[in-house]
Amino acid sequence: MIKILPFWRVVMVGGLVMVGNVTFAQEKSGAPKMLSAGDSLLIKDLYFKGIQQKTSGQLAAAEKTFDRLILLQPDNDAAHFELARIYLENEDYKRAEQSALRATQLDGDNEWYWSMLLDTYRKTGNLKAIPVIFDELIRLRPDSVSYYHDKAHVLYLDKQYDASLAVYDTISARFGEADDQYLFKYQVYLAKGDKDSAIEQLRLLISEKPMESKGYILLAELYTDIGESRKAISLLDEAADLFPDDPLVLLSKSDAYLAMGKQRHANDFLQQAFRSDKLDIDAKAGILYAAIANRKHPLVANSLTGLADLLTETYPLETKAHAVRGDIYMQLNQLDKAREAYLKALDINRYIDVIWQQLLQVELQLGKYDDAEAHGKEALALFPNHPIILFFTGHGFMGNQRYQEARKYLEASLNNASEEHTPLLTQLYSNLGDVYNTLGMYAESDVAYEEAIALDSTNAYALNNYAYYLALRKQKLPLAAEMSKRSNELAPDYPSYQDTYAWIRFQQGEYQDALFWIEKAIKGSDTVSDTLLEHYGDILAKVGDIESAIVQWKKAKTMSQAVGKNIDKLSKKIDAKRYID
Repeated sequence: MIKILPFWRVVMVGGLVMVGNVTFAQEKSGAPKMLSAGDSLLIKDLYFKGIQQKTSGQLAAAEKTFDRLILLQPDNDAAHFELARIYLENEDYKRAEQSALRATQLDGDNEWYWSMLLDTYRKTGNLKAIPVIFDELIRLRPDSVSYYHDKAHVLYLDKQYDASLAVYDTISARFGEADDQYLFKYQVYLAKGDKDSAIEQLRLLISEKPMESKGYILLAELYTDIGESRKAISLLDEAADLFPDDPLVLLSKSDAYLAMGKQRHANDFLQQAFRSDKLDIDAKAGILYAAIANRKHPLVANSLTGLADLLTETYPLETKAHAVRGDIYMQLNQLDKAREAYLKALDINRYIDVIWQQLLQVELQLGKYDDAEAHGKEALALFPNHPIILFFTGHGFMGNQRYQEARKYLEASLNNASEEHTPLLTQLYSNLGDVYNTLGMYAESDVAYEEAIALDSTNAYALNNYAYYLALRKQKLPLAAEMSKRSNELAPDYPSYQDTYAWIRFQQGEYQDALFWIEKAIKGSDTVSDTLLEHYGDILAKVGDIESAIVQWKKAKTMSQAVGKNIDKLSKKIDAKRYID
């Protein structure tokens, strides 16, 4: 499940408490111990030679020098330390850990050695081992509050919540209470599932810092999360009196009202926040994207489009504003408005390839194939050999049934696509399979489909189309049946795929099975196509129900005539009252 951020957190994400990657202050005193007065001249020469080699980037040579030094003097902690640094730079974390650990064993009072060992554990994600390192660093630097905080944080990341809270208690006793401790403990209590204690920490923060909005907003969010939105609103009303121009308070109010199902109030506060010059265009765009993704408490479409429109009214000359507006309308399937917005964005700045891609997608969905062709060519003049733009342009030509031109663009897209972009490659091979088949290039079509399936064996589209064209050509029917069956397993209750399997079974002479699948396809279809009806008639004829077959053929003939298709074969079947291959 994707966690949806509240609107205010979209603006402030990452700015309140430490979460995510482990980061440590690493305050170190002095420099690492290098050599003792009793070291021999050879040992000193080797050490300084290794340092010079390392400094000049000759890491392999430096490694050999320090290895030689350790052979002569195995307990040289400085050499083990330098080797650990080399291994760490080379991303050889196992050997870095071994060398750093040896250095700490030889000199446990050197802060640099412990910090080096800490670095290796950070790189390997060894959370269990890190708190012990902080214990050693705290022993060496008992007045360094950052080491206590870092230890508490890593315990939190390792889900040792009680141990983490115990460290915060130590911090409070030794250094006094601090604002960030309330925030840290609030986060730990939340992770632990102790919401009452989390609420208490935020109340303490508000009492300590009544003229900062942070505590009010966090506590309101927590009230909203636990279903006490009225408490959240009451608290935010108090905050609004203290911070009348704070857009984060407005956004938090919107979240609370949205959780209560009060769309109008939620929209009003979002509109107020969007009019604030304290939020920049990036923050407002982020709020819109968060809103469109929020399935738990969705804003109604009119509110979303109103905010998108307001964004372009506020920033009429900003490409980003119009592009975001296009994205919102596209997500809401209001494609004409989305197209209008993307065209406006490109009027302001033609040199953003992603906007061209979005425009082409919308035009293809609208069936505006002429526009997709024209805009694709226009975009390619600016971004030659762009694989995605070539791909969409090819689809414009496919939509217009100009298959030779489509082939040219799709092949160019394939030639320029990254080998790591498997979804695009799979789609390209699938589409080329369709195009080649239409052009009568059957061998090339088969190879293209096989490439698509080799890249993604779960590609139901390629499996179905390859199987269908094989069935039409009456070739490799066992393979076609296997692929079609697989496509129906991957995409059950999809009438087009069911029709394919029915037709393959028909070609194999398994007419009763074919009848089962064709009737299943017809039953599941919102709109039954002329092809589906003709297949149904053909199968009925083979099972001996010629009267029902003629009924289906006549329906297919009427539909085909209406769209200008050739009806000669259907007429012959009807007149002859039998199936004609």
